[in-house]
Amino acid sequence: MTSPQRPPGARVLWPLAALLTVAGLVLLVLGVLGSRDRASADMVGVVAGDRVSVGADGLSVWSRSAGTRAGTVCTLDAETLERPAEDFTIQVGGEQFHEVARTPAGHPTGDLPLVCDTEDTVYAGPFGPATAPTGLRGGTGLTLGLLLLPLGLACAALAVLARRRSEPEKGRDPGAYTLDPRTAPPPRDPYGPPPSGPPQGGPTGPRYDLPPPP
Repeated sequence: MTSPQRPPGARVLWPLAALLTVAGLVLLVLGVLGSRDRASADMVGVVAGDRVSVGADGLSVWSRSAGTRAGTVCTLDAETLERPAEDFTIQVGGEQFHEVARTPAGHPTGDLPLVCDTEDTVYAGPFGPATAPTGLRGGTGLTLGLLLLPLGLACAALAVLARRRSEPEKGRDPGAYTLDPRTAPPPRDPYGPPPSGPPQGGPTGPRYDLPPPP
């Protein structure tokens, strides 16, 4: 029996499944690590005139209230900070903090006095955009990973099905056949007398090879 030819598409399913699965896992790892390695959200409560440390990444002013941003102006060393165009929040210790202001591009660094014209409690913390992972080390990586990984597993399942369909059907082993006990000759004792009469399965009737009776 000749085995059927494997479909040409089945030959590329395994490499495609491996590629998609590995790529999906790598992107998922990048997305998760990017979310974990983002800027730390250490909040320091400040009052008007307190000096805060501003690093190369910048600084943002935060509040527990979403309404603080609307009517608050903050200055850092007499330079007005930028106000976010929309609400931007991070979660620290189970609480949400809303960004009130952030340092502009080319801001000075060092220990500088911070003043915000609000009665709400404000906090000096990490630069807002630095807390949100972007690109493959963020939401994009997580999204692509969640798409590619199931596709890779689906291709692997299709490859298994294609392999099973291409396997030839095996017939029964001829050596496994046995004689029907109704037609098989009885076992012969090697030490017993020779059998009498015609052999089992031989011709029956008159013997024409013998001389006629007198």
